[in-house]
Amino acid sequence: MTINKEMVAGLVNEALEGRDDLFVTEVKVKPDQTIYVFMDGDNGVNVDDCIRVSKYVERRLDRDRCDFELNVSSFGIGRPLQLLRQYRNAVGKTLSVKLADNTKVKGKLTAADEQQIALELPAVKKQPAEVRTIAMSDILEAKVEVTF
Repeated sequence: MTINKEMVAGLVNEALEGRDDLFVTEVKVKPDQTIYVFMDGDNGVNVDDCIRVSKYVERRLDRDRCDFELNVSSFGIGRPLQLLRQYRNAVGKTLSVKLADNTKVKGKLTAADEQQIALELPAVKKQPAEVRTIAMSDILEAKVEVTF
């Protein structure tokens, strides 16, 4: 039995049925059958959510036919945003965005849709604050900045 990304994603989605606030952001299956599942949630992800999904998936994969290691965790601070839903949940937060031309911009996310995001860039010296729209296709990576 070969475990693949689609199989695992399907099992995770089954485990999340009835939980519209939780969603899968990424599933990775390494050649050595190490499985990584990353989840996010509109209200965050707690340890119990990860345990529930892990147990559900583990019960449905046959260890007798394929040895695997399963890791289920929350999306995590510092990981790049993957889905439009994550961008929408990040509205009001500061994003650091790496663009296709390898430049970086940082600002408060004010809007996000399938085509673009809007970032409110802070005032710098004599330049006033401005809102810049960035096409999704121009974004290489976007991360929520952690502020303390």
